[in-house]
Amino acid sequence: MLTAHRKALLFMNGGLGNGIILGPVLADLERALPDLEYHSPANAMLEADWVRSALGIRGPSSQLPTLWRRFLPADRPAVLEHCREHGVTLIVNLRKEAAERDDDYFAFKEWAAAHGIECWDLHELEGEQLLLPIAAQAAAVLERHGVPTGGTGPAWLRARYAPRAGVTGICVGASVEVKRWPTERWSALIERLAERGERLEVCAGPDPTERAIARELADRHPDAVHVRLLNSTTDLRDWIATLARVVTNDTLAVHLAAALGCPAVALYLATESRIWSPLAEHGFVPVQSRGGRYCVLMKLDGTCTRFYESCAAPCRTTPGPADVLAALDRLADPDRAPGESEPADAFIGPRPHDAPPSPTPTEKEALNR
Repeated sequence: MLTAHRKALLFMNGGLGNGIILGPVLADLERALPDLEYHSPANAMLEADWVRSALGIRGPSSQLPTLWRRFLPADRPAVLEHCREHGVTLIVNLRKEAAERDDDYFAFKEWAAAHGIECWDLHELEGEQLLLPIAAQAAAVLERHGVPTGGTGPAWLRARYAPRAGVTGICVGASVEVKRWPTERWSALIERLAERGERLEVCAGPDPTERAIARELADRHPDAVHVRLLNSTTDLRDWIATLARVVTNDTLAVHLAAALGCPAVALYLATESRIWSPLAEHGFVPVQSRGGRYCVLMKLDGTCTRFYESCAAPCRTTPGPADVLAALDRLADPDRAPGESEPADAFIGPRPHDAPPSPTPTEKEALNR
């Protein structure tokens, strides 16, 4: 019975952006189970007061070891001890992983059932559900277990959004190198946007590589861009809140934009846009690397097998500046027909309110393996 659960463990993918993605889903969970106390590995977004207050959530009450989300056999005794100590009866596993690579979790799930612990997970979904945006997948799992969802709209930070008319932001941040668009591409995009008379700001976070890229772009285009060097996630939030639109390949930035209601164009280089796009109420257009989508190293969960390893990453170069310009045009004109004025080396995503495209026959075959 749903209401029988009082203590739970929550697992999700690492990265700050996932806290923003899944925050509204956790709000649904807390509304359905107001007495539920849940523990999770650390995620600074879910621990931030401004996130919790905007969503109206308590959030996780304690932190678990980060690597517990991998469900390694060596961690099972410690997990069981924690569950017994705290009276945990439910594990909500919203970590996205390809089924063929998640044997440790499936073994853990059987082990947990033998100890009276129920598990909910994304593996319960099938077929085209596996290509839904990750927040929609998480909501679908909760709904399967009787939790009503959709109580919190995608733009749950809208109260903070106060755009400056005509200002386009470019965020060059990236959590890993394979997701970083080359400086030459950013420079060419800036040149094209400057020709259009755009007011441009380039931002970078504390990472030295990001800041070097931002400074190089400023040196190349001193009359076209203003550089913003940001030191925290709240700085990033507050900057995006002042933009008319933003272009980025950074997960946290694009999901903050969606939560704020800021129109965004997002580059998906080593990830699958259909899975990792936000549920945006307002303008959002993904630019999907064709090389990334069809790379043999792309997993069925929409992430690259070499995320944290060295790779020549040809997926980073397939979307060109012309693709991003076409996406910006789509953002300005949502009624523009797909494919109109769009180059062929990237997929320009669905219009803001369209459903994700259905998988091709080849993709369907892969999904059913």
